[in-house]
Amino acid sequence: VVGGAAAPENLGARYVWKRPAAFLGAGKAEVFAQGLFPSDVQQGALGNCWFMCSMSAIAEFPDLVTRLFVQEWSEVEGDGRPECDPQGMYALQMCKHGQWTTVFVDDHFPCRPGEGGSPAFSQANGPEMWVLLVEKAYAKLHGSYTALRSGMCYEGLMDLTGAPTLYRRFEDHDVSFADMERWDQSAWVVCASTPGVDTVTE
Repeated sequence: VVGGAAAPENLGARYVWKRPAAFLGAGKAEVFAQGLFPSDVQQGALGNCWFMCSMSAIAEFPDLVTRLFVQEWSEVEGDGRPECDPQGMYALQMCKHGQWTTVFVDDHFPCRPGEGGSPAFSQANGPEMWVLLVEKAYAKLHGSYTALRSGMCYEGLMDLTGAPTLYRRFEDHDVSFADMERWDQSAWVVCASTPGVDTVTE
């Protein structure tokens, strides 16, 4: 049982595993392509918007993303660091239950079948792979991609940063726009979400 509901038994059978060269076309795979931005984070066919939101929020602070990777990867062309691992092996660090853990993943990603089939879950917004790699490492840490189908942004923030979080429900707490503006100006990582029923993703 995942996220309160049984995971579809044929979920894995719907996709094929591909390396970036198979879905980037002429693009060259890079961990970070010309820097990293919140807009790099694109959700796919998995109900893990809470985790995508957490990743997008920490991308406002690039150091929080780059420190998830054990190796150093080039962020801009010509900075002297490698752009990716030709063998497709990556080590990432996640803070689960207050303990930093190294997770090893390769660069085979679940993709839609057929020629030109793009990644099924998080999407590459260009040739960068960091979003796909972080999502895959987080899925491995939890046992599967489907284990990520429900959650809260603050859970993702704790696991990605190792920092404590403050969680406020607007209907239970008096949170003003001025509060949110103050938190943003104080360089806090801030996420916001609304309740709803996911009728689009797997």
